[in-house]
Amino acid sequence: MSYPAPSSRSHGRILVVDDEPQMLAVAKAILNAHGMEVEVSDTGSQALQMVAHSIQTHNRFATVVLDLTMPGDISGFETLDGLKKIDAELPVIACSGFFQEDARDLCMAIGFTDVLQKPYTLEHLVATVRRGIARDRAAHDTLA
Repeated sequence: MSYPAPSSRSHGRILVVDDEPQMLAVAKAILNAHGMEVEVSDTGSQALQMVAHSIQTHNRFATVVLDLTMPGDISGFETLDGLKKIDAELPVIACSGFFQEDARDLCMAIGFTDVLQKPYTLEHLVATVRRGIARDRAAHDTLA
C-alpha cells in the first residue's frame, strides 16, 4: 500500500524512540537544528501508535531512529516488526551502544535500513538520518 510522502519543515519528519530521556533530548535538539521536525517516544508501543496515527492523519514520518534495547516494553526488534506491518516502506535506523562486528549485517537482514552506533557524533546522527529521508523520498518518488 502506498502512503503520501511525509510532511516536513524542510528535511523530513523524524521519530526518535529511546528509553533514555537524555538521548531523546540530544537527538531532538541536533535534528531540529538541522531543519527536521522531530517527535520522540520512550517506548516501542507508543512509537507504533504514533506511526499508525501519522498515517491516518496523512502526516507520516520520513524515518524512525529506534533504540534496540528498551527494558520494560516491547523490544526494538518487536517494534521494528510492528512498524513494518504499519508502513513497510518506512526507513528504520537501528540505534544501540551494544553492536558487535556482525550486528550491522544482521540488522540489515531483518529490515533495518541503517545502523547508528551509540555514542554517536552530531555529524553521524545527521548523516544517517538524512540517508533514511533520502531512501524514503526515493521510495515514494518510485511509487508516485
